[in-house]
Amino acid sequence: MRQNAFSRLSLAFAVLMVALFSLSAASGQAQPEAEAIQRANLRAGPGIDYPIVGEITNGTRYPIIGQSARFPWLLLQLSDRQGWVYKDLVNVTGSLVNVPYTEQLLNARPSEAPPDSSAPSATPFSGGAPIMGTAPVPVPDPTQEAPAPTVAAVAYVEAISYANVRFGPGTDFPPVGEIRQGELYAILRRHATFPWLEIVYPNYVTGRAWVYRETVTITGDLNSVPLTDERSFGSPILTATPPVIVTGQPFWAATPRSTTNPTLGALAESIYALLVSNGFVPFSNKQASVFLMDLQTGESININPNVAYSGVSLTKVPLLVAFFRKTSSAPTLQQARLMAEMIICSENLSSNALLRIIGEGDEYRGALYVTETMQTLGLKNTFLANSFFTGAAVVGATPTPQPFVPVPIPADQSRTNPDFSNQTTPEDLGWLLANLYYCARDGSGALTAAFPREINDVECRRMIRLLRANRINGLIEMGLPPEALFARKHGWAAETHGDMAIVFTPQGDFVLTIMLFNRQWLQFDESSALMAEVARQSYNTFNPEQPVSTTRVTSIPLCSFDAINALDPTLIADLQLPDVAFPR
Repeated sequence: MRQNAFSRLSLAFAVLMVALFSLSAASGQAQPEAEAIQRANLRAGPGIDYPIVGEITNGTRYPIIGQSARFPWLLLQLSDRQGWVYKDLVNVTGSLVNVPYTEQLLNARPSEAPPDSSAPSATPFSGGAPIMGTAPVPVPDPTQEAPAPTVAAVAYVEAISYANVRFGPGTDFPPVGEIRQGELYAILRRHATFPWLEIVYPNYVTGRAWVYRETVTITGDLNSVPLTDERSFGSPILTATPPVIVTGQPFWAATPRSTTNPTLGALAESIYALLVSNGFVPFSNKQASVFLMDLQTGESININPNVAYSGVSLTKVPLLVAFFRKTSSAPTLQQARLMAEMIICSENLSSNALLRIIGEGDEYRGALYVTETMQTLGLKNTFLANSFFTGAAVVGATPTPQPFVPVPIPADQSRTNPDFSNQTTPEDLGWLLANLYYCARDGSGALTAAFPREINDVECRRMIRLLRANRINGLIEMGLPPEALFARKHGWAAETHGDMAIVFTPQGDFVLTIMLFNRQWLQFDESSALMAEVARQSYNTFNPEQPVSTTRVTSIPLCSFDAINALDPTLIADLQLPDVAFPR
């Protein structure tokens, strides 16, 4: 009896395991599907030169039964036909790993004169969409700024929904931005071999870029646009920032010179490629900016410049500088504690307490003093227009609200949705750290030039001593050797993460500032790993004989004043000394 019961139990268990295995296998091989972002043409082959065989629109998903091994096209199965669709025009659900590769043509040959799916009109555009560029534009000289467009174009493109624009006519070229529906861009040239159009694109340094023809509609006479069969497009142009700091002078008064350092140029190209490969593309919803300066030569690189980001806690370094400008003696015990909590723990309550000190009891006036300090230094893209958010409820009578006036700055204040009251750029922060370094080293640089009776080398060494205590086991720090000496400030919010550091190395010191932005949500693990790799490549450029082989991964410790004392027990006392040694 027991044996029969055991047999039945075993059989039931076996049936259950077979069912679970079948279910698992079925779920693991779920058919991937594609849905048009808005609308998309289906073609007889994987390319725009094949005839249109249908159209799909948003709201219906279609099984993906094949994919091209050479081009970004997917083969879909509809109820009554099959058709190829360009991958950027659809949202894919499921994995393409098991989708077979094929170059199947659907009983059609490429047409000699392919139909234009965008149906261009011979009538020049006269609608209400903004025209973002006109034509013609001369072939750009990389050493010159992009020339201004001169006369109206004969044809324009408008994104069907949104479309990536690239450095060259193909998906193997890096993206340099995107265009959206409702914006018109003048067409400069059409490629004779590939289905790509060159457009006026003011957001890129050369003023021009390429868009895939299937992703746009065309207005005007496309046949009148010049053809090109150009195959060589070089490398993307990175905007360099070459001014050199002259001892005893503010940097904005120095004579600029172009950097001819091929090593820094190679580093810039590598960092740019790293950012793009991780989806951080200029002029898109996910972008980054990086500034690096060689503190020996003053040469610098600046990737995706002139973009304003939320200052997050990075603007606490400008606050620190403003505090030492305002005060004329060594910090008290309480002031040293407030500064340590502000820099290491990013404590906003402590930051606001320091704003009250420099604002003579008023946080708002303190913020204005920080902004005035940065403006006097020539850092026109950095400002603080209010105190730091604490979320604390107001106790007692409600204070009279201060008038808030947005601060206009030269940098683009729209692309990263920056905080209205707290903004900066990596370049501004990099210049500030560089001048803090020169001031601490020998009293030279912009800080002492701009504030000769308010900031001195001893105060700059105190500030660097404080920044050296900020070790959080994340971001830039994880790309440096464990024993590396650096002075840094970090900060992050939901969409924006940043880190800035002076890095002291055996073969040369440098400044590195990085800001990352994702309009949806920026994962800390992603930003920390990316910043660490940028730091590793930068460190290895300066120390090729002692390179860092890999980045590190650790966990962020909880921060408190007790934790600060445990990790750096002499910090508070050092800040109150008559002098502090330069870290060399």
